[in-house]
Amino acid sequence: MTIERTGMSRRRLLTTAAVGVPALGVLGAVNLLGAPAAKASKLTVDGVWGVKTSLALEYFFSRVFPGVKLDQSGWIRRQPASRTAENPGLGSGWEWVPDDYASGSPTIDFMQFWLGVGRDGLIGPATIRALQAHYGKVTDGVLDYGSPTIAALQAEINLYI
Repeated sequence: MTIERTGMSRRRLLTTAAVGVPALGVLGAVNLLGAPAAKASKLTVDGVWGVKTSLALEYFFSRVFPGVKLDQSGWIRRQPASRTAENPGLGSGWEWVPDDYASGSPTIDFMQFWLGVGRDGLIGPATIRALQAHYGKVTDGVLDYGSPTIAALQAEINLYI
């Protein structure tokens, strides 16, 4: 076997060919033949919404609504920084920007569609209350660390993984 790309070992070349592009993550990876990555792994139901929960949520939406294509980066981008302190349950993978620059996330926008609330892609009290009501939890518009609402979302997502 001749390696055309200098600087890449045979082992790395074979691993990349067999596994796909690992840097894109579990759901975003595409192998060299263009096939989608394997389904997401089960979430730990801990009530904290981080990158893994976002990736699994994007996968969940693609399963429940065939044809839906979301970012699949695991990042919830362009969210208003004024919401970060009151929502400690929103962990890693949330991009907080000054409120004037917040333009929303396609994943949150689709979640708002799913919940039947106004769609702007921004996580805020109305979206959070709708999510809390969806799961029959206290509707205070806040997602605390270890949130029962986030835990219920994670448990529902796990049903589809």
